[in-house]
Amino acid sequence: MNLPDFRKHDGLNDLRSQMGAPFRSFEPDLNMSLDVIVDGFDSITIASDGTLEYENEKVILYIRDPKGSMPKYHVVECRTLKKMRREGRYSRYVVTRRTDGEFILNFPPGNLDLNEPETYRLGICTNCRWHELKYNCPPYTFPLASWFEAVDDDYKPPPTDNLYGPQISPETAPPSNYPPNWKLLSLECRKRTQWKCDECNIDLKLQRRFLHAHHKFGIRYNRPTDLRALCIGCHAEQFMHGRMKNLPDYLEFMRKYGHIWKQLTGK
Repeated sequence: MNLPDFRKHDGLNDLRSQMGAPFRSFEPDLNMSLDVIVDGFDSITIASDGTLEYENEKVILYIRDPKGSMPKYHVVECRTLKKMRREGRYSRYVVTRRTDGEFILNFPPGNLDLNEPETYRLGICTNCRWHELKYNCPPYTFPLASWFEAVDDDYKPPPTDNLYGPQISPETAPPSNYPPNWKLLSLECRKRTQWKCDECNIDLKLQRRFLHAHHKFGIRYNRPTDLRALCIGCHAEQFMHGRMKNLPDYLEFMRKYGHIWKQLTGK
């Protein structure tokens, strides 16, 4: 694959013609799921420019059910995806059309007790970014939306009213770790504390995504008395939750509020 060097162009709009991407009209379907389970790697096609397509539309691939470190997303058929194909692990991927850099993640039961279905910012795969695209930027700042516009001149952003998919069949859907009304239960829990952490009392009315609903006794217990509103700092201090400290949201919380949180908690 011989994609152009992004550093040699003033803007990304020139790349469409450089990559030989065809002019196509993309009309968003308001009922379209933005995340779907890949039904075998034959469902994903590789365009002549190396970009990934699903049902004739440009897409992103990522692992929605991480088992270790936070995954990276893929925009072209890089050496990582080729390796996953060879090893028969391609079915771990889902495809998405959203381009805001936020991705839905499902964590194993008893691993991370997070506020599903909130999204998490991921970085682009190093092999996609550097080895294939030759684009020199930090992985979390890759201009995803602009890149999609560059490779598809008629590209239109996906609808924003259906970002919390995925809508997939029961046969392919992974088992849910949370009750169907978890989003409402979480909201009610955090409202009860007026968006303050039950542990350190930090006020997060203006940054509500940093306040989580934590299960005191595990995800099977969802009565109001079973839940606590915890800032992500205090949430990460709970038993078996230490890996939350690797999440981008945790790092951002510490940059913005770490000095206040440490004063309140004595950490």
